[in-house]
Amino acid sequence: MNIIILREGDARSRPVHVNLRTMVAGALLLFGLLPLTLGALAFWLAAAHTPGAPATGAGVPAAALGQARRLARISHADLSRLAAMVGRLRARASRLDALSARLGALARLPARPMTTRATFTTTPAVPISGTDWTVAGLKAMAQRLKADFMRRSAEMTVLASVLAARQVMALTTPGGWPVRGGWISSPFGPRPDPFTGRPGFHPGVDIAAPIGTPVRAMAAGIVIFAGGDGGFGRLVKVEDGHGEITMYAHLSARYVHVGQVVSKHELLGRVGDTGYSTGPHLHFEVMLHGVPINPIGFLRLADRR
Repeated sequence: MNIIILREGDARSRPVHVNLRTMVAGALLLFGLLPLTLGALAFWLAAAHTPGAPATGAGVPAAALGQARRLARISHADLSRLAAMVGRLRARASRLDALSARLGALARLPARPMTTRATFTTTPAVPISGTDWTVAGLKAMAQRLKADFMRRSAEMTVLASVLAARQVMALTTPGGWPVRGGWISSPFGPRPDPFTGRPGFHPGVDIAAPIGTPVRAMAAGIVIFAGGDGGFGRLVKVEDGHGEITMYAHLSARYVHVGQVVSKHELLGRVGDTGYSTGPHLHFEVMLHGVPINPIGFLRLADRR
């Protein structure tokens, strides 16, 4: 491109050739310096209207120059990285909120538990709209997210404790049916002694089933007895750790030993006719702190099949 320069009072003209690269570089330099110039002017004007602001150089306030130097050290890349980090933290906080609400529903906890400040809601703690994208605003947002993570961590700890306790209770509470396909041939309570005919008390239930039918643990626990016991024949006792003991008697075979930890529904032995018995059956008994209780409440009839 050619630019013609005319001098005042001189009829001669002087052409100047400017290529496209030079024009682009000049434009970029102009637009790059313009924001800095406007920013410095804004700081100068703000400081000029601040009472008591000290001046330096050609009347430019020292506070404005210091602020300009500090802002000049902060690049757009740094701000972008900080904003991206805050965005990721906020997304994680939202996911933790959803997980906390899900676990709270599984634990069947109320929305506002009496023993904790956890709310178990999915309301974001940090609003998305109206975000202050300055350095100070992003730092404040990071502090709020940190406090939010601490609150969620406390919630998750409470939920984990509740769920773990309930899982242990469910595993160690007798339930199910120790012999599938069997039927109750003698209930819990008073009955005539099957050998003498005298009045007596039956401390458990008898479940009739063919010899060799698998016998499974009604509750998880530790085997505290496994062996022969006179009238009960081959016998296994399992303690659940909460004062309850389940007993399985008249076995034809047993597969556990004293001190062994067994899980719920684990195979303990097989139905037999050992000890004082009138036929193949399992004598099942539940004792709470050493006192026999009616086990019928722990038997789920639907599990017999």
